Amino acid sequence: MKKITILALSCFLSVLVAAAALAETQYVNDLMEVTLRSGPGQDYRIKKMLKSGQELEVLDTEEKWSNVRVPDGTTGWVFSKYVSPQKPDSLAVKEMREEIQPLRRKVQSLTEENQRLIKRNQELSNSLEKTRAERDQAKSDYAALQEESKDYLKLREQHEAMKKELEEKNQRIQTLEKQVSNAFMSAGLKWFLAGAGVLILGMILGRTAAGKKKRTGLR
Repeated sequence: MKKITILALSCFLSVLVAAAALAETQYVNDLMEVTLRSGPGQDYRIKKMLKSGQELEVLDTEEKWSNVRVPDGTTGWVFSKYVSPQKPDSLAVKEMREEIQPLRRKVQSLTEENQRLIKRNQELSNSLEKTRAERDQAKSDYAALQEESKDYLKLREQHEAMKKELEEKNQRIQTLEKQVSNAFMSAGLKWFLAGAGVLILGMILGRTAAGKKKRTGLR
């Protein structure tokens, strides 16, 4: 009994493995619609109409017919020539379009980002050029200021030298003026003294002569 149970279980597992191996995803080819019938023949009733690109799970095959199951769980039979393991062109194109749409949006986003970066780069380039021009102008102004400073320092040195020389000359003039003034005063005093001496001498001589005349008359 135990051997029979094991044998039955083995057979059941074999059937499951075979069914799993046989099950294969296929697609309705490029037709408008395909009939899903209740049995492997055109005499069986139509259970459902399958559109092109419909995904099918092939459960079994019998001559020209394939037993399939659609995603909603409905099973039936279709002509084997109407199904293919390859996706039909219409479905492939549709899927490609669906895949392309996000890529297009991504490309659009990247394009906009690229344009933004290009604009930002241009702004930075313009700012850099402006900064360089300002730097060059500042360097030129600084060089000119250095030259002007050199001239200013030179003029200042000359001014200080001339000022010192002028002060020395003023002191010399003052000294000479004092010497001249002293000389004039000395000469004037001498002339005054000389004149006074002459006057006094004349007076003395006059008195002496008058005295002699009186004495002569008395004789």
